[in-house]
Formats: sequence, C-alpha cells, structure tokens
Amino acid sequence: MLHLHFLIKRKEGLSRKEFSDHWRNVHAPLAMQIPGVRRYVQNHTMPFVSKNPSHDGIVELWMDSREAVKAAFNSPAYREEAYVDEPNFVDIKNVTRLQTEDHVMLEGPTISKDADLIKRVSFIKRKPGMSREDFSQYWLDVHGPLALQMPGISRYVQCHVAPEVYEKGEPAYDGVAQIWFETMADMQYAMNSQEYKEGAQPDGPKFVDPEHLVHLLTEENRVVWP
Repeated sequence: MLHLHFLIKRKEGLSRKEFSDHWRNVHAPLAMQIPGVRRYVQNHTMPFVSKNPSHDGIVELWMDSREAVKAAFNSPAYREEAYVDEPNFVDIKNVTRLQTEDHVMLEGPTISKDADLIKRVSFIKRKPGMSREDFSQYWLDVHGPLALQMPGISRYVQCHVAPEVYEKGEPAYDGVAQIWFETMADMQYAMNSQEYKEGAQPDGPKFVDPEHLVHLLTEENRVVWP
C-alpha cells in the first residue's frame, strides 16, 4: 500500500484556527468522496507547543497502488471539488509531497478513530554523501532499535520514500518518522529519558542531515479510518 504525505502551510491571512476549522469542517467532507482512499488523516500542528511551527499540518492518504493514486487525482470528486477548495486554506506554492512505503517498527494497540493521542512527526533527509540504500538500511537496522528503547511509545512507523520516486529526481526528504504517545507527559518523559539522550538522539547525525529536518507535534483528525 502506498502512503502519501503532504506537508502544508496555511494560506496567508488565515489564522491557525480559521485554517484548522476550514480543513476539518469544509475540506474533509470533500476529500472523503475521493475514490480509492483507504485512509485519510489530517495532522494538525499543535501551536501551543511551538509558537512558530514551520508548517501547519500534514495530509496523509493511503491507497492500494500507483494506478489507484492516478485514478483518485484524476477523478471528478478531486478535480472538481477538493482540488478547487485547496487554495481557500492552503499555501499551494509551499506544499511538499512525498510517496512512501511504511515499515511498522512497533504496532502497538489498535487506534480507534476517535483516540486522543500525541503524534510526533519528523521529515528527514539523509546526510550528504550517503546513498539512499545505505540511509534506508541504517534507519531500519540501527536507528530504529535505538528509538524503540525510548519509554512510553505507543506506536512507531518509519515511512521510507518509495524507490521509484528517485527516478523522477531527488525528493525534498527521504522519509517520515512517526511516533505516537498516549499523553504529552509521556512524550516529554521519552524525550528527556536516558535511553533517548544516550541512544537515538546522538545517533541521528550519523545518517540524517540536521539542516533539512522538520519536527512537528500533531493531533490527528482521522477522516477515513478502518
């Protein structure tokens, strides 16, 4: 299954509340009509954690195949409805698009549609001089186990940019790391833990370019959810 990510900023002139309200209440019903979407999640950035977050949200879509993706974005439901609405709340010129494949490092308990969780999302780029293959293998085999040692994690997924994407050019990022926590306190405890400070944190620069790194804390609005 393909996993699509859209890193977005709100339209100039909109407050965060106006952006979030439009995305939830106006755009979501339109996006729900797009054919072939297995899951659709809106990740709303939590501005009270960071006063000036670099982005206001992340769109996530899951579809069965490249053919399904093409059909979805060529459908009337998208072209005549959701697509037309996007400029009403999104800065269209500053959207980052990624197509990834999921590697579930920790499945965790089943997440219900209305579960209230904290989700830490990191868009990462491999360090200069490192091949895509070496980056992916290191992230999976070395860094992943270190991240799993952090206390309080509910779920952990590595989303690696699909190999075929590189045939069209170098993407803005090579992957997206997603970690869920039950509460903000659990997240803060994990980030302050010895396991993180002596394990995953110092390991990051061994494969990640710190100059091209985006961290966001988000809350999920699960619009289409099994």
